[in-house]
Amino acid sequence: MIATKDTVPEEVRKQAEYLARDNREAEPKITRILWFPHQTEVRLVEMMEGVPMSQDDVIVPFYFRASPEDAMPFPTAIALIYSAELDRLKLPDDWGDWSDAVEL
Repeated sequence: MIATKDTVPEEVRKQAEYLARDNREAEPKITRILWFPHQTEVRLVEMMEGVPMSQDDVIVPFYFRASPEDAMPFPTAIALIYSAELDRLKLPDDWGDWSDAVEL
């Protein structure tokens, strides 16, 4: 279900913002983080120089289960891409398109 930042539950948005902040602190080479709003899942694309470029022009995120005991009540998908691949790679089928992204 594709959503907008205004229609996503506040708890999903808060988890996305927390992960973006935490990932930036852990990896200062991240140049941008885009959030693809969804009702029940956190979806992030993080851009970083030095990440190998895609060989097949498709984003393949890493998926993480929800972990309520760690204040992560929603499953999370995170993809790392090379900055030059922004707008060029194909997003997973149910993520919408690049214009749906919200920069965090």
